[in-house]
Amino acid sequence: MCGIVGFVSRVNRISEETLAAMRDTLMHRGPDDAGIQMFNQEAGDSKLFAGLAHRRLSIIDLSSAGKQPMANEDGKVWITYNGECYNFQSLRQKLAQRGHIFRSATDTEVVVHGYEEWGIEELLNKLNGMLAFALWDDNQEKLFLARDRVGKKPLYYVIEDDGTLVFASEIKALIRGGFVDPGDIEEAALVQFWLYGYTTGEQTVFRKVRRLLPGHYAVWQKGKLATHNYWDCIFDFKEDRGRAVDDYCDELEDLLLDAIRLRMIADVPVGVFLSGGVDSSLIAALAARITGSSLRSFSIGFSENKFDESFFAQSVADHLGIENKRLQVHEDLQDSFRSIALHFDELFGDSSAVPTYFVSKLARKHATVALTGDGGDELFAGYDSYAKALSIWGSQKERKLFKGRASALQKSIDWLQLRFVPQHERLSALERIMPLVGLRKVFSEEVMGKTGHHEALAGREQWYSRVAEVDLLSQMQYVNLKTYLPDDILVKVDRMSMFNALECRSPLLDYRVVEFASRLPFSMKIGPQGERKFLLRRLLGRYIPQKMIDRPKMGFIVPWSEWCQGPLGMDVKTKWQEMGSSFFNPKAAEYLFPAGKLGWPARQWNAYCTVHFFSMLKEKGQHKLQEFDDRK
Repeated sequence: MCGIVGFVSRVNRISEETLAAMRDTLMHRGPDDAGIQMFNQEAGDSKLFAGLAHRRLSIIDLSSAGKQPMANEDGKVWITYNGECYNFQSLRQKLAQRGHIFRSATDTEVVVHGYEEWGIEELLNKLNGMLAFALWDDNQEKLFLARDRVGKKPLYYVIEDDGTLVFASEIKALIRGGFVDPGDIEEAALVQFWLYGYTTGEQTVFRKVRRLLPGHYAVWQKGKLATHNYWDCIFDFKEDRGRAVDDYCDELEDLLLDAIRLRMIADVPVGVFLSGGVDSSLIAALAARITGSSLRSFSIGFSENKFDESFFAQSVADHLGIENKRLQVHEDLQDSFRSIALHFDELFGDSSAVPTYFVSKLARKHATVALTGDGGDELFAGYDSYAKALSIWGSQKERKLFKGRASALQKSIDWLQLRFVPQHERLSALERIMPLVGLRKVFSEEVMGKTGHHEALAGREQWYSRVAEVDLLSQMQYVNLKTYLPDDILVKVDRMSMFNALECRSPLLDYRVVEFASRLPFSMKIGPQGERKFLLRRLLGRYIPQKMIDRPKMGFIVPWSEWCQGPLGMDVKTKWQEMGSSFFNPKAAEYLFPAGKLGWPARQWNAYCTVHFFSMLKEKGQHKLQEFDDRK
């Protein structure tokens, strides 16, 4: 797991020193080593300049043979690579049989030779892993950017008017190189952030900065950038009434055991995050089956009992016979909260970043790799929004499963408004953290005059249009696979784990498991009594007692509103009123932090991130951006 940076241009505008400075803003992602490779070609009127740089976190082949950027035998293909290819050993055997010479034991070198043998798209379809990489083909004068199927690893880029392409694992590196004006903010992205807590798709808060989408690769040649989609996974199913539940369990168990086995391959210690919920408990149970009692798990707790799951995590660990390390997160740790919020480089509104940071920090003391349960809710229908949608717009049978949900939903949103909007807007409304009327309270009249919620919804509309003909649950799962999972959950886990130089691996997001889940019948996701994640629960029941499974879902929730009742909340409220930004209404402080009562935690964390983000931009300015390097 690493940090990557680079560029390609027909203009000599980036020095080796600048590229090295950009690279080293990512030292937290790769504290073990650093490398850089420049390419300058000037022949007559033809000029080409490129550079690749790398920060290394050593996981496989800890020797200097794994140093990056890495080349093929003749030095004509170079790569800077972030991630892990879990099936690299089998691919290596095939490539060696075809005559390729290996000088290391890394998975990186497999990707280099795989490109030589199969080309970019066939290679990507053979890789099972989490990855983002840049590959320079000197013979063809092409630069390839690629990202894994579901978007576990990040890749941001800027394309200039003169055709210069600059890319990096995190936005801070692009800013450090002077390619982003931090004051050039995309208003539609601000609205999107306040509606959902994150920006989605290619768009970021910074107008010039774009994400490469999951399951995509891009090709730069002669100053032009073209992107291509190499993988998609439409959710749809046909009910198989002749197949028993245990048959599905067996197939899923085999898939997960192999996914975990592949993810246990490392030359460093491997542990597991354990919350005590269904997803992490299942991964811990299967990992313990493979490794035995040598496995360690890591858990986070809160002093506020209604938010604390650490007791359940400890119970699961005790039953599995594995050692569990616990850490309690409390309000007194708020000196870390600002660094956590700013480390995302743009506005990011998921407050569970706080416990994710601390569990990563805890895990890093004992391991360099941690398995997670990410993906269970998306793939196996765990979210409450699914139940709410089915309770209103589902079939008669589906509405009966969640009787009582509809009335509660009608009280929480503008029910009359939803009757007259397209279905994708109805479904998207269930995921909002703020009603539309709240936007006019938070934003200035100037912003609301320029943009509206329809632009913020565009990122979801394109995905709903692809699955308009499938069932309701499959539609929502597919859109979450394309939006909430890669742009919230996986961003949170990547930034907070890599902040601590910890690599997180997600067996449930093995593409084979994703494709298996996309074909599952409704009855394997939602049980006969409305039990969400029905199949996962049945499989977990093979490893731990049912009483440890049948408890209300808590999620990774932070007691943010409770913490905001004291000085923390007053400080954010005051900062909001004094922020002086043309984007926001200072009077919104009273709406976000109501006197004498708890506010809405997601909106209050959004406010916390907003005031510190804009304060940083105001204090540091465009020419003093070292603050974006959190290690300064």
